[in-house]
Amino acid sequence: MEPDALSSLGAAPAPASAWSCPAAAVDRHCARCRRRREQVEVNIIADFVNVQAALAENFGELRALLDLCADDSLGQRLTPAEWSVREILLHLVHSERWLHPQLMLLRREVAPGLAVPRVGGVTLPDTETDASLPELRWALTSVREDTERLLDGLAAAQLREPANIELDGDVLDMSLRTLALTAADHQLFHVRQIQRTLGIAP
Repeated sequence: MEPDALSSLGAAPAPASAWSCPAAAVDRHCARCRRRREQVEVNIIADFVNVQAALAENFGELRALLDLCADDSLGQRLTPAEWSVREILLHLVHSERWLHPQLMLLRREVAPGLAVPRVGGVTLPDTETDASLPELRWALTSVREDTERLLDGLAAAQLREPANIELDGDVLDMSLRTLALTAADHQLFHVRQIQRTLGIAP
C-alpha cells in the first residue's frame, strides 16, 4: 500500500486507491528541503474561497452519506486490498485530528492577539477498533467542531496569511486556508471512495 499525503506527514496510512488524494497538493506545493525557509506561492485555491462554507458543504455531504449507511455496511470493501468503510471513516477522524496542532501553530503566528481554543479533549475510537456507526458519527462531528473552533474569529486576511510550520525537519510555508481546505478536499475524496464501495451515486 502507498500512503496518501496526510499519511506521509504523520497521519494514519491510506489504501492504494487514495494515493491520488488531493491532500497530496500540500506536499507537492509546500514541502521544502530540510532547514530551508522560503515562501512558496500555492495556487491550489482561489483568493476568495469561503473556508467555513467549504468545510460545511463537504461535511454535510459526509453526514448525508452516513444517513444511508447501516452498521452492517461498515465492513464492506471495494476490493479485498481496499480499506473497509469503517477504516476509511476512522482514517478521516484521525487525519483531521492530526491537523489540529498545525492549525494551532498557524493561528498563533497570524493572529497572536486571539486566544487559542482548547481542542482534543475527547478520546476518539482507535483505528484498530470495530467502531459502531454512532461512535464514528460522534467522532467525526467532534473533530470537525474542533477544526471550526480553531478557525473561529479569524479574518479573511489572517486565513490567507502564510506562515512557517516545521514537520519532521521540513519547513512548510502555508496558510490556515490552505490547510483547512486540504482537509475538506481530503474528506470529500474519501466520501467518494465510500460511495463507490457502497454503490451509491454521488
